[in-house]
Amino acid sequence: MQAGVGTVDFYYDYISPYAYFAHAALDALAARHGLRLRRRPMLLWAVLKAQDITPPLQRPAKREYLERDMLRSARYYDLPFNLADGFPPDFPASSHAAARLHYAIEAARPELAAGYAAAVFEACFVRRHDISNAEVLAALAAGLGLEPQWARQAAASDAAREALRQANDEAVRRGVWGSPYWFHGGEAWFGADRVDQFRHALESTAAGTIGKACQRESAK
Repeated sequence: MQAGVGTVDFYYDYISPYAYFAHAALDALAARHGLRLRRRPMLLWAVLKAQDITPPLQRPAKREYLERDMLRSARYYDLPFNLADGFPPDFPASSHAAARLHYAIEAARPELAAGYAAAVFEACFVRRHDISNAEVLAALAAGLGLEPQWARQAAASDAAREALRQANDEAVRRGVWGSPYWFHGGEAWFGADRVDQFRHALESTAAGTIGKACQRESAK
């Protein structure tokens, strides 16, 4: 399934700081322009592996740059980012369970998916909780009004595993090679630093549509 004019397909890894930086802004943009934000959490390492691309944090020079850039970007977007005292050696951690639970919630209670996404990002990058931990995710689900036991079972279910596998495969087919990465109207956008360009594109399209409507009206 590909994004139509009324949809933004948003591919991201829950452990990606840049996805955290972009998420709220993209959500607000989509709402402002009457678009559906279709969240497609994936495992970036798996997508990159399928395309024979080395994850950037595995390259020492890139890791050093990106760790500095993440802090700089958090300041730019004015978002809390509780990694100022350094990144743990095992960063990034696993996001399998968080992504699987997303798809389980989306299937059972789709109206809670946006709140869950925001809660996972906050837990990971603000409160510095381990989102690979089933109990952490169960607590997030409880905060949304879901039963913790249901969340534990749902995150480990075959249906959730299959949904995540399909999202990874879909991302590979569509040429996704980073996080965040989104599509709208057949055009691809990569990186939190492209949110402003995406905003400009949406506003330009909207202005053009209004202008054409006014021209038609004046010609009557």
